[in-house]
Amino acid sequence: MYKLCLLGFFYLSTIPQVLLLLLFICLDLIPNTYYLKQTANNPENRAIRSGSCCTPDTPEPGRGRTMKFLIKQSVLVDLIQTVSKAVAVRTTKQILTGILLNLSEEQLTATAYDLELGIQDTVYKSEENGLTVEQPGNIVLPARYFSEVIRKLPDQEVSIQVNNNYMTEIRSGQAQFHLHGIDAAEYPKLPVFHESRSIEMPSDLIKEMIRSTAFAASSSEVRPILTGLYFTLNQESLTLTATDGLRLATKTAPVEKTPEQLFSAILPAKSLVELSKLLPDDARPVVMQFTDSHSLFAIDSTLFYTRLIEGSYPDTSRIVPTTHKTEVEIPAELLSGALDRAALIARERENHMVRLQIQGDELTVSSSSPEIGNVSEKAYANGKTGDDLLIAFNAKYVLEALRACSGDITILFNGANQPFIIREKDHEDGLQLISPVLMR
Repeated sequence: MYKLCLLGFFYLSTIPQVLLLLLFICLDLIPNTYYLKQTANNPENRAIRSGSCCTPDTPEPGRGRTMKFLIKQSVLVDLIQTVSKAVAVRTTKQILTGILLNLSEEQLTATAYDLELGIQDTVYKSEENGLTVEQPGNIVLPARYFSEVIRKLPDQEVSIQVNNNYMTEIRSGQAQFHLHGIDAAEYPKLPVFHESRSIEMPSDLIKEMIRSTAFAASSSEVRPILTGLYFTLNQESLTLTATDGLRLATKTAPVEKTPEQLFSAILPAKSLVELSKLLPDDARPVVMQFTDSHSLFAIDSTLFYTRLIEGSYPDTSRIVPTTHKTEVEIPAELLSGALDRAALIARERENHMVRLQIQGDELTVSSSSPEIGNVSEKAYANGKTGDDLLIAFNAKYVLEALRACSGDITILFNGANQPFIIREKDHEDGLQLISPVLMR
């Protein structure tokens, strides 16, 4: 611009033209001087001149995401093992294969959630567990590698620190690991229980109810409704029911305090089997909450979430016989041993078929296979009333039913082609109903 002005000055000779040229120069300098002052006072431009690519209001990537704590290795192993059953195995969402760690000033919480099953457990700061919080925060770590790393560390204090870009440093003794974490904000939220129906029962009682019924649920997804346990709450008791169409198991237990609104729900049997592994073998209280879509079991510091199965459960009360033609009383352990040995010969392709012949108080258990051989064993009942009988059944089904019983049992038969009932002697709070196998 100035070179052009100088060239114009030499070529123009008249005074008015020279004055006009000077005026243009002044008008050009004034805006540029104002722009330079504004640029010098602008923080963004100061940042650009200093080499930064971000404004002061926008932190650099990874800044503000640190977390650090110390804890005993054994305590952390228990925490991870408790929640690991809810980690997704087959999923396209990487975030679901991780364990979420939330650290506050007073506690460390671990969460695993595969959108069907969720488990959350908390460790509170104490001298016994060695939890020391230096910087609260949260992170999602890959469950497979995180659990293996912690399990194989020496039984000493473990230091975990999350640095920039979610890189997590794990130290114990002379060992040092670095694992790539994921932003905790991406982790799915657990269900919220605002207006839920709630009951409370002893832990050992719930565990026994699940153990007595869950095995009878179907493992096939052809009818998803049968893969669940049916919870039915009435005014005084809770009943669990499971069936796969060939057998049925029920168990009832009293409930001291029931909600005003009675309800029923279908819970996945697989989830409840995992719950039973977490339940302690004592009478400490377990709070159960139910919404229209989820259930929650609270045991001490552990929260167990599971999604409900939608649909209507079949009316199983109609298939339970109310009369019988033959009644046998025998120790469960005695019959179980004989069946277990006979099942060694029974073939899977023949429905594990075992025959039971009843003549007076003598019971003969037998099975045979053209490829393997045969077996026969006698056992004697404590008592028998009614008709003699020859019946065949799936040994696997009966063995699982007998494992849910203890002491003496009563077996009620209605002929060779009708379902029969197994229940503990003098106990009306549960039963096992099994369909026979037709003999050729």
